[in-house]
Amino acid sequence: MKNLFLFLTLLMIWIALNGKMDLKIFIFGVVFSIISTVFTRVLFMDSDRINHRIPIWFLVMYFFAMIYFIFKSSLQVIINIFKGNITPSVVRIESKLKNDWYISIVANSITLTPGTVTIDKNGNRLQVLWYYSKGNEDAYKEIAWQFEKLFFMIDKV
Repeated sequence: MKNLFLFLTLLMIWIALNGKMDLKIFIFGVVFSIISTVFTRVLFMDSDRINHRIPIWFLVMYFFAMIYFIFKSSLQVIINIFKGNITPSVVRIESKLKNDWYISIVANSITLTPGTVTIDKNGNRLQVLWYYSKGNEDAYKEIAWQFEKLFFMIDKV
């Protein structure tokens, strides 16, 4: 049932993104939706070692939080560029989260926000290129905490 729902959702997205409906688009949509469903099932849904389940309400909340964080970071980067306050360096951050899946999402979220790029992830340790480094002491609070505090709402471990 989950596979059928995923397949139909992917097919509808395919058709919507193409903007029209004809036989060729439908056939390609079916083929790519089947391939995507199989790969999604194999890679993400059959593993018991990591909890991949994230509630829908959390995804919606995280989406709007990311928009806010990206907007806020963009303004900070622009202001600091005009002021000339740019001191890039690589900082090390140790995540407080225990779930590797959540840590990976946080690492990608850090990269999405302007002014920071996650360079390396090793366990719960992240190396981040930060354009406005204040030192390692402030790095966790300034970079990762805003994302991690959201995951603490659903993290069971």
